[in-house]
Amino acid sequence: MIKTNNKYMVLVGALLAQLTIAGLYAWSIFGSAIEKETGWSGDTILLTYSIAQFVFAFSTIFSGKLVDKKGPKLTLTIGGLLYGGGLILSSFATTPMMLYITYGVIVGAGVGFVYVCPLSTLVKWFPNKKGTIIGLSVGVFGGGSIIFKEVISMLLKGSTVSGAFMNLGLISAAIIIIGAQFVSLPEGFEKKAAVKSTGDFTTAEMIKTPKFYKTWFMYWLAVIPGLLVLGAAKNIGLQVAGLGEATAATIISILAISNAGSRLISGSLSDKYGTLNVLKGIFVITILSLLSLSFLADIQAMFYLGVIGVAIGYGGFLALFPTYTNQQFGSFSYGSNYGVIYQAYGLAALSGIFIKSIVGSYTNTFIVSAVAAFIGLFIAFTLSERKVFRPDSAPITTTN
Repeated sequence: MIKTNNKYMVLVGALLAQLTIAGLYAWSIFGSAIEKETGWSGDTILLTYSIAQFVFAFSTIFSGKLVDKKGPKLTLTIGGLLYGGGLILSSFATTPMMLYITYGVIVGAGVGFVYVCPLSTLVKWFPNKKGTIIGLSVGVFGGGSIIFKEVISMLLKGSTVSGAFMNLGLISAAIIIIGAQFVSLPEGFEKKAAVKSTGDFTTAEMIKTPKFYKTWFMYWLAVIPGLLVLGAAKNIGLQVAGLGEATAATIISILAISNAGSRLISGSLSDKYGTLNVLKGIFVITILSLLSLSFLADIQAMFYLGVIGVAIGYGGFLALFPTYTNQQFGSFSYGSNYGVIYQAYGLAALSGIFIKSIVGSYTNTFIVSAVAAFIGLFIAFTLSERKVFRPDSAPITTTN
């Protein structure tokens, strides 16, 4: 077992694992290939992605508790086995239901077990740069789809969908498990963790507070549009903007760059200007982008600005809400606390496709999503920032 006190080695190991699970965001590459090979409908295939995102969020409840009790190394290793194993099992799927189980449930759970570890571990190694380090972590997750878009495309060129799943599963399991060996808590942290500081909440204490419900509801409303756009990027380009096949496929890379860049920048901005202030700005960007997609998508430039804006908003939210959770409820039970709040993300993963099934088109879905984002912005204005003094560290910002 590798034990390191070099925080940069820990950073590399954690980000290596985080990068690998970014293959989830390149699902539309697999989806197109599956549709051609099997003839299954686009919505049937998209549901696989939605289930994986839902299970991803749901599993963080358990992975958050596990990382708090047993540490990140074991949790990451389990995540690598689930993620890689789910991909390998997906190579044997012959029906949509089998794929829902192997990819949707097992791969989704693997993502959830991996995802929590860098977030909860790296903030302990870099306590004075929480926003920046969380932004880096989730930025790698968002931007990694650029790499895996090419990796999956390359695997598909050389084999069938089944073979690509098998090869990606073996590669992913190996990378995550190797990365896990370099990830540990700072020496002596286990002793400190037994003592709660001012501003720290256990999960049971957190869910009794009004700010928990405001944060949870705001998170749910915030990420509905981004999840939908990233999961159906190619089809949105084809149906909403009338793009050709090749051009529509490039949207995946554009979204990945915007998503990852926003995560990195938003985390840094939150350290400088306050998480709540940056959250409000991201909501405004999201609302304007959705309105652009709703009413100006026939203008190609406005379409691209719209999808880029939604991706920027989505990336920003994914960087800011983990930071926001840590600031409001402390580091004592951060893994399990964020796991509970992250269930809003899981509900959002199913909400987008549910809204589309009711309103019938992407354009109408964007309008409904804009209304949801406006409500989220309103909630943000009901919160106020305050300073909480922690005896073991500098004052930190939290909200009520």
